[in-house]
Amino acid sequence: MLSKRRKASLVVASIAPILLSVIFGAPSRAIADAGVFTGNGQNLHQITSKTVQLVSINVTVILGRGPFLFDGTVPGMDRADYECTFILRNLSDNQEEIQVGFPVDSQFAETNEPVSSQESTNWILDYGFIARDESTTYHVEFVRRKTHKGPGEFGSVFVWNMRFAPKEKKTLSVWYRIPMSMGLVGTLKDSSTAGIGTGALSQELLEIAQLEMTGYVTSTGSSWAGNVESGTFTLITEPFERYLSRRGTTEEGLTDASAEQASRFDSSFPVRHPWWFREIKPDGWLAVKGGVQWHYKDFKPKDPIEVRYYMTQFPRLPEEVDAFVDRFLKDKDPHESAEIELGQLKQIVLATYGKEPKDDTAKAFASQQLWYAPRSDFSMESLDEAEKQVLKKIDERIGAAKSPK
Repeated sequence: MLSKRRKASLVVASIAPILLSVIFGAPSRAIADAGVFTGNGQNLHQITSKTVQLVSINVTVILGRGPFLFDGTVPGMDRADYECTFILRNLSDNQEEIQVGFPVDSQFAETNEPVSSQESTNWILDYGFIARDESTTYHVEFVRRKTHKGPGEFGSVFVWNMRFAPKEKKTLSVWYRIPMSMGLVGTLKDSSTAGIGTGALSQELLEIAQLEMTGYVTSTGSSWAGNVESGTFTLITEPFERYLSRRGTTEEGLTDASAEQASRFDSSFPVRHPWWFREIKPDGWLAVKGGVQWHYKDFKPKDPIEVRYYMTQFPRLPEEVDAFVDRFLKDKDPHESAEIELGQLKQIVLATYGKEPKDDTAKAFASQQLWYAPRSDFSMESLDEAEKQVLKKIDERIGAAKSPK
């Protein structure tokens, strides 16, 4: 019999064959900065240290593909690997002992059920969680607690104890991995406007996306004495994004699905290699080799690092345009003109490339989307060959839809 954890993992690892429910505004999923905690079990809670300072933070998050996190029985899934270095300093003339905690904010850990000693060990192995300094590899425990509303309320925490001699400075290194959270989300800026478009533009196909996201919650780093003198957070994205474009919505396919399941999947996901966009927060990052980076000086950690990838259903490859258009026209009102609606659709596709729509209906639709960012320097000549061929295929379908004279 499968454990509850594995059952939940199997669900998340697979792409749902139908779009029956949509998760709007999916919550952030991440593991947080090292923080100071007290208590144990259900009584564990974050506190503020008056004697030990977090001098510096250096965190690198590497997005990529990995084997399935838990028992290896399901094909691999996208994940984030974390490499963290913290310099801690005892400001006191006395010996200090503190309990360090790394909270977990993960869809895989969403339960208030306490864990046994063996389960705690399994979680640590599953996440590959290691905490060590120059001389000690720490005994880490995984603790689950009942949460309450408010800041610093995390349901699951990795904890260990550290001892500092008077004025001692230590370099704490932490490594772990966590699968990227997944879900189906709307791409509207305001989810309450879903489906209020006109004609075929009102359908779910145009405002739904498969979301993959991960991040790093920094706020727990504010629980140490004083300010953090320096912080560097690096997000390595380029290799993952190349892979994401190649893989598309799914890598494994539906080889074990029934004909009915495959048909329903095709109806919901007509495009296998769609156009995708990303959101990276907070602002203020700089492009570096392989990704992006944030630098902070003399600060109290506050803003979470977060990256979201939205796999839409707009075709990125010309050979997938027909399947997309067929699905689009399937929900067209029979009294509406296919030629007009396809013309509006073309303008929306162009809007994903950065061109502001001229048609009022298409512009109203595009302006509500998270991805909408018209470029003042847009030109058709700047499009790549695949984008030009996508537009050409749409033009062919518009031509075919024209009423005979």
